[in-house]
Parts: sequence; C-alpha cells; structure tokens
Amino acid sequence: MQQTFKALEQQSWNERAATYDAVSSRITNFGIAPLLDVAGVGPGQKLLDVCCGTGLVAVRALDRGADVVGIDISEEMVAAATAKRLRATFRTGDAEALPFPDAVFDRVICNFGLFHVAEPDRAIAEAARVLRHGGRYAFTTWCGPEVSPLFRIIPAAIQAYGVMDVGLPPGPPPFRLADRAESTRVMMANRFMDVVTSNMTAFLEWPLASVIEFIEQGTVRAAVILRAQRPEARALIDSDIKAKLAPYAVDGVLRLPMPAIVVSGTRT
Repeated sequence: MQQTFKALEQQSWNERAATYDAVSSRITNFGIAPLLDVAGVGPGQKLLDVCCGTGLVAVRALDRGADVVGIDISEEMVAAATAKRLRATFRTGDAEALPFPDAVFDRVICNFGLFHVAEPDRAIAEAARVLRHGGRYAFTTWCGPEVSPLFRIIPAAIQAYGVMDVGLPPGPPPFRLADRAESTRVMMANRFMDVVTSNMTAFLEWPLASVIEFIEQGTVRAAVILRAQRPEARALIDSDIKAKLAPYAVDGVLRLPMPAIVVSGTRT
C-alpha cells in the first residue's frame, strides 16, 4: 500500500526534529513576528499553535504574555518542544482533527504548517471551530515558483536532468493558498471575516556549497524527489541547482529571498 501524504509528512518531520532549529527554522523564523502581530497575540490570551514544531513560535508568544498550547502531528517535534521546558503545553495531534472542544481559544496560529497538511481547508475549518467568536486566526504560507527562486530552480533542474514522478503520494497543490483570492475565499467559507493578506519575505542565508544539504534536511517533497534520482542524474541536478543559485550568493553565502504571505481573519 502506498504511503499517504499525511504519513510521509509525519515521518519526515519526525526524522528532522533534531535538526529543525538549525536548518528549517532559518527560513520559518521569519514568519513568527508577522504572524503574532496580525493575530494580535497579547497578554492573557489562550493561544493554540498548530503545527508547533519544536516550540519556536511558542517562545515568542510566551514573551507576549499568552497562555500557549502547541500541537503537532510529529511525535519527535513535540518531544523536542517539551524538552525546552517552556511555560507551555505541547501535545501530539492532527491539524485536521484538533483534539479540543469548540470555542476554547482566543487565538489560533499556524506558521507554514498548512504547506504540509493533506487537507488545508479542513485545518482552517478546525481552527474556526476551536476559536471563540471574535477570536483571530492567522497562518503563513510560501509563495510559488513564479516569484520564489528556490521553488523555481529545484523542479527546473530535476525536470532537465531527472524525473519528477518518483511515486510521491498525491497531495494538495502546495502553493494554492498563496493565491490571495483563494486564501480569502477559503477563510470566508469557514466563518472568518475581515480577512487580511499581506506580503512577507524571508531569506535563506546558507553557504552555497552546502545548499543541497539544506534542501535534503529542510524540505520534504523536494528531498524525496532528489533522493530518488539515479546517481548520474543526481550529480547533474545538484550542480545545476548550485549554478542557478550562485547569483544570490555573496562571498559564498546565499541570501535567497523566500516570498510568503500572511493571512488572518476574525471568527464570526
């Protein structure tokens, strides 16, 4: 039986939990402050951090005085967050079926997690369900290859020298919610009003010489596709990716723009 999209993501983030803070967070950390700002996170609020990872968002939310609960499908991520001994509660759970009663949180946030969820519309509906009326929900998501060099260069190199079809389980279009009209429509369909979308730019600052290692450790689908290539094709792909990224490097260090959007709305 083929592995499901959800199982692939869960397994992959379990494998990456030990390196997340040193690798993936180099780009996802850029979303934390904008996310907390647009959600209006402040003292005394009960906050749910969906796809909480290793608790990096929770740290900043606690600094603002929020009462934080974090949830993630990856057991290893939850263990890493718990090991930090923060004044927060972390538990394993599914963004598409949150293990909480209706209307118990003042704020719900999700930092780049919907990019890795099998049914993002269901996750947004669940966020609405557990929010109190008047509560705020906000999420960040990456923009697609039309504006993002990394997400353009990787598949172009694979298509040029290898194969894209390596038996990945089917999943949702990864950049669908980066379309402002579509994310607004989905939010409004799930009982959110005053929907606001805004640009957010992260940067990947990483040695060009080891950028392939970043892709393998910091992504899921791209890493699986790369690892499935024949050795001779893989060498050409890796070389092409580095060559195309070289213009974004200074003194051998990338400063690669990673465009994203922040979406927020108020629960009616």
